[in-house]
Amino acid sequence: MYLKQRDGELVIVPADLKQTFQNKFTLNIGKNEIIKMKDNNVITDRDLKIAKFLFRFKFATAEQIHNYLGEESSKVNIKNRLDKLVNYRVLNKFMLSEFEEERIAADAFEIYCLDLGGRYLLSHYSNEDTTDWYSTVNMKTSEIISKNLVVSEFYIRIMQTCGSKIVYFKPEPELRVGKKNVIPSFEMCMQSNGITKYFIGEIVREYDFPIFIREKAVKLESLLNTNAWKKYYYDSESEPVLFMFADTDLTALETGKLITETTEIRNFRLSTDERIGRELYETGAFLKYVEEKDSLQEIKAGTFKP
Repeated sequence: MYLKQRDGELVIVPADLKQTFQNKFTLNIGKNEIIKMKDNNVITDRDLKIAKFLFRFKFATAEQIHNYLGEESSKVNIKNRLDKLVNYRVLNKFMLSEFEEERIAADAFEIYCLDLGGRYLLSHYSNEDTTDWYSTVNMKTSEIISKNLVVSEFYIRIMQTCGSKIVYFKPEPELRVGKKNVIPSFEMCMQSNGITKYFIGEIVREYDFPIFIREKAVKLESLLNTNAWKKYYYDSESEPVLFMFADTDLTALETGKLITETTEIRNFRLSTDERIGRELYETGAFLKYVEEKDSLQEIKAGTFKP
């Protein structure tokens, strides 16, 4: 059993699936050959842009990369180019299945990531710090991959909606509160009407309940409900808004209830995989948990208006 591509539909990534890569990771990739290909424009500036995106976000689908580039090129053309970069060993790709297979099936749901050639490309033609990048960063559980894909999707949607307001967007920032590491799924800074606003995001799946999400909520509380957040967001008058992105409305409801009943965090909003596909500033893209009714209320997030 493997995860299949479904055109026009959201692909929900289940837990406990294994990766089957197109290419086995190896150190036998010529650094000089990659540099030569870039100098001769066999590898283009657009290819470099794709490599940067995958370096920062780890995983993305061909459709996400197509949307990120925002070009007139068809999705088929983008996919053909991505597969060419896989052949060059700038990128790699994989499918997810019950067991690791010999090869990727023709109709599989494919996910792209960086390969060693991409690291060589970035180390010579960008200011990205690739020192700590190793091919093992691509070897993740399907649970983690699922969350990374949602972060990629939200970033693309934000840039499409109100990109001019975004100061920075960083996946998996490493924050510390005392001796504790607090690593949310992403952090984001926006400037709107001269005001700097910060946001922290966390991706939640149904299988995170109850232990993982409870422990995550306690860590987030230690950052957001003390002065610890000022260490990172010193130019803000209030703590970052917490976004929780769930796989379904039911998971979002359970998340809202857990955060409200087990922490003092109140400045948070909820959304889902389906809802972030809507216009982000319209009613219903985001949700508020109403404690008195133990229900979700659709709200309008005017901050994201272009």
